[in-house]
Amino acid sequence: MAALTLPKPARLTRRAEFAAVREQGKSQHGNFMVLGTWQTSSPEPARIGVVTSRRVGTAVERNRVRRRLREVFRVNRSLLPSGLWMVVVPRRAAVRATFAAHAEEWRALTARAGYLKA
Repeated sequence: MAALTLPKPARLTRRAEFAAVREQGKSQHGNFMVLGTWQTSSPEPARIGVVTSRRVGTAVERNRVRRRLREVFRVNRSLLPSGLWMVVVPRRAAVRATFAAHAEEWRALTARAGYLKA
């Protein structure tokens, strides 16, 4: 049985990685989030980073949004091409959104960017 967590290597953690996505990638804007994507030449599976500022809400709200977005990514990771780096920046409205709304918008933005296989 596979672990139901997002492994550490699947996350963007370094400042330079976030900067590379911002500078060299493209972004898609939605009601609940801004999705930045960059296709690297790396053969490793897709990776994600979530940036939540205090503007989003309290620490509890920010952590909840972060957990939901990482889970949406984990569930759909197999549908993404290798070498894709994603940075998600939630908006204030993301706090009031349901998990299903997060998942729907994430899939729509990823498909609009041209990276969702199915």
